[in-house]
Amino acid sequence: MDFDDLNYGNLDFGVTQDNYHSKFYVPAASDCMRCGLCLSSCPTYNLFQIEAETPRHRIRIIDKILNENQAITSEELEHLDNCLQCRACEPVCPSKMAYGELFDETQRQLARPLSLLAKLAFWFIEHKQWRTRLMPLVALYIKSGIQQPLRKGGLLQRLHLADAETLVTMPALQKLKNRYPSKTGKTLGKVGLFTGCIAESFDRDTLEAAIQLLTTIGYEVIVPRQQSCCGAIHQHNGQSAQQMIANNLHIFNNLYLDTIIFTATGCGAMLSEYSLSNLEAEVFNPQLADINEFLLQHWPDDLILKPSQLTVAVHEPCSQRNVLKNQHAVYALLTKIPGINLVSLPESHYCCGAGGSYLLTHPENAAALRAQKIQLINQLKPDAVISSNFGCGLFINNELQNQAGCKVVHPIEILASSC
Repeated sequence: MDFDDLNYGNLDFGVTQDNYHSKFYVPAASDCMRCGLCLSSCPTYNLFQIEAETPRHRIRIIDKILNENQAITSEELEHLDNCLQCRACEPVCPSKMAYGELFDETQRQLARPLSLLAKLAFWFIEHKQWRTRLMPLVALYIKSGIQQPLRKGGLLQRLHLADAETLVTMPALQKLKNRYPSKTGKTLGKVGLFTGCIAESFDRDTLEAAIQLLTTIGYEVIVPRQQSCCGAIHQHNGQSAQQMIANNLHIFNNLYLDTIIFTATGCGAMLSEYSLSNLEAEVFNPQLADINEFLLQHWPDDLILKPSQLTVAVHEPCSQRNVLKNQHAVYALLTKIPGINLVSLPESHYCCGAGGSYLLTHPENAAALRAQKIQLINQLKPDAVISSNFGCGLFINNELQNQAGCKVVHPIEILASSC
């Protein structure tokens, strides 16, 4: 089947919340071991230093909602919402609770009404064709020079757009091709590239670096136009992501690919946990691969990279450390560049504050966590910072370039520049 023939945009796949979520077990407060291991990993406890901002306290609130059907107070709701969903508590928890899944289900059951602005944002994420049509207007806005007057005039604050607007960069307007052939004359396999939603327009350098490297080592790259957002923003905010999940499963499974590759670990974490009650997820999940791991596994012995004297600080996104657990691949892959000096950013177990949409819903908390990261970067004084998650890079860069004079890039951009 040819990928251009696939069109599932208006189909109903029959996916419901009922066949996606299962019954949860949340230990009662008395079952908590109170070991405190989660405290040292929790970014909000690091910020506020109070018990109410710990995972073990939030578990008790979740227990009330999911299992006891109790009403919670506005104060409890505030502390619950302060969670970044970084899931740093999961790897250290002796009880091995699926905190992320429990949190998502709690958000869904709370079923809070959305503001008009939030509804519009979710709508654009869901509808790729309209999001694409919006990009020329974003480019015109940046080129027109009206950014600074609007920022100073206070209109963006009144429209509740100020925090989002500071993150806007020039989008890519040209579409990616559907197919990129191998550059070696010999095709080792066919891979599909998951581009994401916002990243497709605002992280084009990373996607093009991925295509360059994959075709250089001998792979044909397919970029299906009909793919959807991974659904993470919706699911983590209590909205249904099932239509997007089902669409992605159908699109990629019907291309008969050897591997499905993602570049953003935030998307990859969501994709890796697709678990619809049908056989499609069983076909999809084994094909899924992080770009760093895939390149490391398939790097040709005879492909020698140009030397580099760069000192590069490695930022490890929460989605990479706590869900995918493959941060080691970044270090191993970049050591293929002769002479490069890799340093791990201290306190990498703490979230940078981006947290998907958290940077917009909790801007003060997010900025405080980002400030901690930037302070550490300033102490190291690297030539560049690398991160495998687009959201982290976008958020840190928003402030970093004003202070340290360097920027965050994806590790494969460093790799591609050495080819």
